[in-house]
Amino acid sequence: MSCPYYWYDNHYACRKSGKDVNEDIYYKYCRNYDYDDCPIYKGQDSTGCFLTSACVEAKGLPDDCHELTVLRSFRENYLRLLPNGPTEIAQYYFIAPQIVSAIKQRNDSLSIFNAIYEQLVKPCVGMIERGENDSAHKLYREKVRQLQLQYLV
Repeated sequence: MSCPYYWYDNHYACRKSGKDVNEDIYYKYCRNYDYDDCPIYKGQDSTGCFLTSACVEAKGLPDDCHELTVLRSFRENYLRLLPNGPTEIAQYYFIAPQIVSAIKQRNDSLSIFNAIYEQLVKPCVGMIERGENDSAHKLYREKVRQLQLQYLV
């Protein structure tokens, strides 16, 4: 799992914690994907895992599988370029690990991740491949809200 940082408004920010990181933190931890020693991650629930990653992991697929590749490209080449894209990405990277963590605590987590894969990941990948980016964005955003209400409230 790679460290979820990004460059935004002339500074680095941690997508997992929602906190800004200075260059020292970035060069020491983020750039090298060094979760275990990162002071931002210590003491937090550090699954470091997001919905699509958890779903493909449950299916036994690798981190460079087609689904993750398509959705990562979508994030970087579509969502990030929207006016509110970077903010929306940061919000997702704050809430998604919490959703994944809540699901992983359940006995039926594997079936839940498989259902999310079928209801969210697979349809979004198909939409993106057909050029239906707005629809994929809307579906992903709505499903994350549903999951948040279902597992975090």
